[in-house]
Amino acid sequence: MKDTLQFILAGNALFTVENAETGNRFTFKVRKPDDDKPHFVSVLTGADNEHDYSFLGTVFDGNRFRHGRKSRIAPTAQSARAFEWLLRRLSLRNDLPDQVRVCHCGKCGRCGKTLTVPESVDSGFGPECIKHL
Repeated sequence: MKDTLQFILAGNALFTVENAETGNRFTFKVRKPDDDKPHFVSVLTGADNEHDYSFLGTVFDGNRFRHGRKSRIAPTAQSARAFEWLLRRLSLRNDLPDQVRVCHCGKCGRCGKTLTVPESVDSGFGPECIKHL
């Protein structure tokens, strides 16, 4: 993906972050229900890739992550620390080390529809949604 932060904050992002050096990987959902609401972050915590997500925290102003008081995941958990690091790194530098990669899960970051056009798969956005960024 060319602009990873734009994808993550598009409103309906589902993606996996992998560190090839450590072997760690986490799958996150970042949703923004309305324009006047913050982004809500969840992390995959079970075997069911469709439903086993747990609330992690909230992103404010597109660059500040706050761990949720109601999250059942500790702020010191690897998944929480990984998301906070990812958002901070992309907000400040807009790049990632070579060993870290972010992969969308074949769905548009804005509307959530399955991507089938090669250009859309590369960008992470469907042909209509990319016009609205």
